[in-house]
Amino acid sequence: MKIMKHTTRFLVFFFVLMFISTIISSCKSDKPEEEIKPNINLQSEHGIYIINEGNFQFGNASISYYNADDKSVVEDIYKQVNNQSLGDVCESMSYINGWYYAVVNNSQKIEVLNPENFERRTSITGLTSPRYIIPVSRSKAYVSDYKSNRVSIINLSNNSKQGEITIHGWTEEMHMLYGKVFITNLKNDKLYVVNAANDLLEDSLVLAQCPGSIVEDKNGKLWVLCQGDASMNKAGALFCINPVNKSIEKRMDFLLNESPKRLCINDTHDTLYYINKHVFQLAVSASSLPSSAIITGDAKNFYGLSIEPKTGHVFAADAIDYIQKGKIYNYNSKGALINEFKVGLIPSKIYFK
Repeated sequence: MKIMKHTTRFLVFFFVLMFISTIISSCKSDKPEEEIKPNINLQSEHGIYIINEGNFQFGNASISYYNADDKSVVEDIYKQVNNQSLGDVCESMSYINGWYYAVVNNSQKIEVLNPENFERRTSITGLTSPRYIIPVSRSKAYVSDYKSNRVSIINLSNNSKQGEITIHGWTEEMHMLYGKVFITNLKNDKLYVVNAANDLLEDSLVLAQCPGSIVEDKNGKLWVLCQGDASMNKAGALFCINPVNKSIEKRMDFLLNESPKRLCINDTHDTLYYINKHVFQLAVSASSLPSSAIITGDAKNFYGLSIEPKTGHVFAADAIDYIQKGKIYNYNSKGALINEFKVGLIPSKIYFK
């Protein structure tokens, strides 16, 4: 009898505990967990954003943040802040109307981000294979595209696609001057000219094969770097163009086995930089290509290039083998190495605050 009583008491006690535990668990599940945002400081005046493309179809694109004040690196700030991956192949980023626009190529979207904390505001969708975005007014932007044979027109008021401009081929970088948007094309030898007022294709200039990057110098002239295509037996070239009458004022040819890319310019707009395995420097007053590099690319795979406005320092991105995390090398304007740091997979673009 005593054994029966003890067993009964134990069972009653056990079921009471189970009942209380169930109530407590249900109460916890009914109450949503408070979201904890990471404490990431993006307020440094010397902050640098690095676009890491990631591997195609792996969805591992990211954006790294480098604080030049304390030499710290924050990896994948988009994922840390928004608790989701950025997407598949981040191609570029632009600052428009107080927001960052991160173009994610193979995910067919543009993420609109708050520059204060990198929180996602919205996404622009309906794109095929976006590459770059450029504002052409306070309320309108153009987006170049790899596959669609069109440039998309974006309404910046509601961040939605509102139209298209038919342009054959792989449209890439864009630059607006005198109300015209000059658009490079990596599938042919054309530089296209679009009237930003009516969104009409007005003209095209024949250059060399695969024009990819474009900048404006201190004299208001446009410089376009054509990569060339050895498989087509066509070499690359660098052009200086008068945007008013669309005439070619200078042409500098590369060798057939060379593949120049990533043309950029310093803050005073008097010196050009580009990658041709090594990093080369060229004054806009020059009439021929430099014979020697200022930074050697031996044992490196330079994939991105940018010039810091305030210091004139050269930042070169090394994609290494496209599998392991890449590196950023910081050089002074003479080409002397200052420091280096690791970032994400396949770093390609570098933006300064």
